[in-house]
Amino acid sequence: MRIEQFEQFIALAHHQHFRKAAEVSNLSTSALTRSIQTLELDLGCDLLTRSTRSVKLTPAGEVFLQYCQQALDNHALLQQKLSKFASNKNEKIVIGYSPEAIGLVPQACGKFMQKFPNISIEMQLQDADTLAENVRNGQLDLAINSPITANTGKFINLPEQVVLFCHKDHPILKSSNIQLPHLNKLPILATVSTNQALSKLINQAASNLNKLDSLRLGTFEQIVSKLNDCKHIALTTLDMMQKISNDESLVNLSASMERNSTLTLELQVAKNNLSAPNVSELLNFITLEANTRPEIALAKATF
Repeated sequence: MRIEQFEQFIALAHHQHFRKAAEVSNLSTSALTRSIQTLELDLGCDLLTRSTRSVKLTPAGEVFLQYCQQALDNHALLQQKLSKFASNKNEKIVIGYSPEAIGLVPQACGKFMQKFPNISIEMQLQDADTLAENVRNGQLDLAINSPITANTGKFINLPEQVVLFCHKDHPILKSSNIQLPHLNKLPILATVSTNQALSKLINQAASNLNKLDSLRLGTFEQIVSKLNDCKHIALTTLDMMQKISNDESLVNLSASMERNSTLTLELQVAKNNLSAPNVSELLNFITLEANTRPEIALAKATF
């Protein structure tokens, strides 16, 4: 087992979605799948339950997740204790990052250390609240975090096998960035599925949209007819995608949200570190790395 596999598993546990976890880990979905399968073979137990492409941790996975978090904490502590014995290292930057930044921080820090071999970097994977607090109290020089206020209650998380769609004249399509508050105001429909697994995915999607109690079910034809009022939105599964594509009056909202989706990350720096040359240089490397990835938007905050 490798340290990066622990980070990958934490990302997967956080997102419960192979493609999203692969993106933040800077891997292909197939590479992440192989990495997790290798872990399961090494450990001799299933860490995940897979339903189409949605995943949940098994009881063994919950235990292993705690181990991963402890292992990364111990690894960071070991680096800190050994740093005083490294004669070729005379300076150190401590950076924290949330699971969303797994695909950004190690790559940027690696490039930084190649250019500045005499500066060591201690990377700590932490949750959002801990990161912000540790920047304030000086335990971290800077942090790359998922902004708490910006994302809370706004992110739309749907199982990959579920499609959200509406009529082409629905007013929601006028918004360039569809978020959860936009959908909370709208009545929602869903197609009936005889497949139990797909039916569970529909219910999961409705729950994620806070619409499980008000969800109304019907056949695909009944749903499409109701969408003509340009007030409702609807959920269905990928087996109905061809029907949606063949109907010129329908629009796949999931595809629109995917195209417009941006991962917003926040550079959190203590004010007294803004003028520190090494921290400032590392921020430049992180910004340059983020600029190569159109799906990432960076904002800056000081404490």
